[in-house]
Amino acid sequence: MDYLAVALAVVWSLFSLGVLRNLFWSPTLPPRGDLPTPREPYPVSIVLAGRDEGRRIEQTVRRLFAQRDVKLQIIVVDDRSRDDTPQVLARLSAEFPELETVRIETLPQGWLGKTHACHVGSLRARHPWILFSDADCHMSDDLVSRAIGMAEHERADHLALFPGIDAQGAITRAAVVAWTQYLILYAPASRINRDRGRAAMGVGAFNLLRTETYRAIGGHVPLRMEVLDDVKLGVMVRRDGYRERVYGAAHELEAEWAGSIRQMIGNLEKNWFAGVDYSLVRAIPLIVMLLTFWGGAIAAPLWSPQYGWWTFAALFCTAIPGALYMRRSGWPLWTAALVPICHLAFSFAGINSTWKTMRQGGVRWRDTFYPLAELKQGIVRFDRSKETKRAGVESVDSAPAQLVVDE
Repeated sequence: MDYLAVALAVVWSLFSLGVLRNLFWSPTLPPRGDLPTPREPYPVSIVLAGRDEGRRIEQTVRRLFAQRDVKLQIIVVDDRSRDDTPQVLARLSAEFPELETVRIETLPQGWLGKTHACHVGSLRARHPWILFSDADCHMSDDLVSRAIGMAEHERADHLALFPGIDAQGAITRAAVVAWTQYLILYAPASRINRDRGRAAMGVGAFNLLRTETYRAIGGHVPLRMEVLDDVKLGVMVRRDGYRERVYGAAHELEAEWAGSIRQMIGNLEKNWFAGVDYSLVRAIPLIVMLLTFWGGAIAAPLWSPQYGWWTFAALFCTAIPGALYMRRSGWPLWTAALVPICHLAFSFAGINSTWKTMRQGGVRWRDTFYPLAELKQGIVRFDRSKETKRAGVESVDSAPAQLVVDE
């Protein structure tokens, strides 16, 4: 048992060191003074896909139109909203003639609502850069121009920004940080930004691409049934040999993603199991391993009096990179002490996601049910996306007759 305690201590120590190293090597988007001054505004098409976003979409659109040093084309795709989203967009269109709105009335077979909305919006993009963002994201007024400037400076084809999370309460913030630590190890910016290995990442809050690159990789066509479409968009960019960059922008880009720990687990319900390709062979061992590592470290002083406290201390070392993340997010440092305990929330999110997806035979997302068989088939299409994208964006049956356009 002493050997097991030592092994667990080593695992948690390496975990904390890996997260800490990647955090130190994770750059933030440089300020305006560190970037070349644009000779003229950067032309960019911004696509927002939303459903039932009447409460949040107006503020998001207004902040986008306040962006500086950019020539904007803003395309908002209303995906079958049942609230007052259409009325809000109609009012905004009257105020901002540059705003283009599209309403989707029916969802074509073989598409997720979000990926189809992104695809429909992208068909209208006419500028050299295209930015996919969420309807609940708030940006500083020069973020888009700085991101494009940095992408051009780095000759990048894709640039993703990690947002700050609007998390309320110490437990929720600690759970967000614990989840982020796994994400940092999965796709370290240190490797992505140095063009090393196959690590890749896309971020739903801010996925900026050269429009020609986006079309060359097939756009959202290969991702039509991908729940993790934002992440997989970055994977496709890297897979096809294009350059990718990832930066933090916690104080300038905010997403309403985890208002509470319950909301966080709910948001991961559709994502966690999708992250292991809906495979029980992958999900169950991973959940068992996570619970064993966490529970073993918590109980180690009981079954290994000689070395157990070292194991327990190694688990709590995850609070050190947690404190660095808390500082960057502007959250109280003391909440980092809760991060080791909140690692359990990630395992619980996995159990919840796997159980509910298997029990109901698919994923329910924004009031639309997607059968598990179709989702798994979507993964196959992604794996074969080189064949899929040859057909091009035009091959997808998203006929204009299915759309009602609000000009």
